[in-house]
Amino acid sequence: MSTDALTGPGRPRDPEVERSILTATQDLLIERGYGGTTIAAVAARARCGKSAIYRRWDTKAALVVAAVAATQQKREVPDTGNLRDDLLAAASHFADSGDRAALVLSRILSEIGRDPELYQAARESIGGPPVAVLVAVIERWTERGVVPSGIPVELIAGIVPTAAFGSVTLRQRALELQSIRELVDFVLLPALAR
Repeated sequence: MSTDALTGPGRPRDPEVERSILTATQDLLIERGYGGTTIAAVAARARCGKSAIYRRWDTKAALVVAAVAATQQKREVPDTGNLRDDLLAAASHFADSGDRAALVLSRILSEIGRDPELYQAARESIGGPPVAVLVAVIERWTERGVVPSGIPVELIAGIVPTAAFGSVTLRQRALELQSIRELVDFVLLPALAR
């Protein structure tokens, strides 16, 4: 659910309330994990009513995913004129974005297998967009004739996110930029040069 749009006539939503709700959700995820992060606890921490939360997000899963997404940088599809540089720019989304972002993300990754609603929301809003950027980069370079056709694009585009999510889950840290460079140089580029 978009938090930017008005929901009918009336005054616009206060962006400070939204920031407070997302920050409270992040704090609670870090402190208590997904199970301990309740709408009531978020409302108390953000000093707002539960109705203020439900006006913005229909479910706890949607709220939590929004809180995680708020810690991440959004990326455009790069077009540097060089395959390696485009892959590095796209994959850098998964590089170190700070301990807080990694901790918040790690708290939901451990729950995804147990909560189908959380899995679907996280896949669409957190995991899907950066993978789509990598797919778009590979497809563009395939169209330009640099990458051979017939390459398993989705599989190759999923390598960096898989490594990143593994790092966040197991180490509670995002990948370092050096790790991203090594994945691009020693895994993605050789796979794309088939």
